Amino acid sequence: MNRSDLRPILREKFPPERTYLLPALHYLQEEFGYLPDWAMQTVAWHLRVPPSEVYGAATSYSELRIDAPGSHVVRVCNGLSCWCSGGRDLLESLSDQLGVQPGETDADNRVTLEETTCGFLCPMAPAVEVDGLWRGRVSNSDIPDLLRDLT
Repeated sequence: MNRSDLRPILREKFPPERTYLLPALHYLQEEFGYLPDWAMQTVAWHLRVPPSEVYGAATSYSELRIDAPGSHVVRVCNGLSCWCSGGRDLLESLSDQLGVQPGETDADNRVTLEETTCGFLCPMAPAVEVDGLWRGRVSNSDIPDLLRDLT
């Protein structure tokens, strides 16, 4: 898909009003897995808002990403319940085992490690999302199983 393909789709799905900025960004995220710069510029053009506003919205939400992720995405909840229940240790262990810092993708473009704000699984803290599937009560001993699923 390119800019000329995207314009009619945006016209069909979203009225040209600022109110539709987040729905349009979520649509792009679903289509591409991230928000390509050219697509964000096209959204700005369609909604008649400055590109800086689109970029600002895109970088304010942890579920939106402006860089292409790896083939697999591992997200660790850093909400208060998860963080206090071992989420911080989990993130550090995953970072060590994957060899990447949160927000990075490994050299093989296989796995992206991310932090995310509340995953809304507080009673099952700590929570980890792997390729869109949330898992609760995850401990360091579960990491080998989580990573085995990514091969």
